[in-house]
Amino acid sequence: MALLSGNFPVGEGFVSANFKSNNITKRSQTASGRYIRETSATTLWSVTLATPTLTQAQARPIQAYIARCRGGINEFDIILPEISYSVANSVYHSTVLTCANTSGGATAVNFTSGANNATVIKAGDVVRFSNHTKVYMATTDITTDGSGNGTLNIEPALIEAVTTSHTIIHNAVPFRMIMDQDVQEYIYTLEGYTAFELEMVETI
Repeated sequence: MALLSGNFPVGEGFVSANFKSNNITKRSQTASGRYIRETSATTLWSVTLATPTLTQAQARPIQAYIARCRGGINEFDIILPEISYSVANSVYHSTVLTCANTSGGATAVNFTSGANNATVIKAGDVVRFSNHTKVYMATTDITTDGSGNGTLNIEPALIEAVTTSHTIIHNAVPFRMIMDQDVQEYIYTLEGYTAFELEMVETI
């Protein structure tokens, strides 16, 4: 398996994105009826992207890239429509950097930024650390203090440690994905048009 060069081609864009949060919960029930729940897996994101109607010229670059994926063998980065973009649009320009060593398993990461007394990340925004391939989701609005510092609350917990001075990507966040199906179907009309869906799942 290999990481393919370049982001996944978005071509003419997509008309919808069905975004999913995938968790594995083990459940058992006691004789009294109480449920015991546990998990040993992190959250993985998946998405189903639907293309608009495409001409052959528009569709072929996407098909070629999918051919390189070889089903779920090779991985790639993709910036997802809407989902990858922060809704804290007034501070898109702000650089956000980790400012403390944080161990794997933590759900809070301290950072510093160039934006003082500003909401730099909103609850539900996705983020990715520059030393990670995993994407996390902010669970609260993140407002900096007068020095541009703050604490980022995330789920799932960090899968590995974060050290100081790593960029927190919080806008146009790339997801590291593989194709979720080994068969990709393209149906062309006799007029030469096609539209199709792409199923992808996060890989770590």
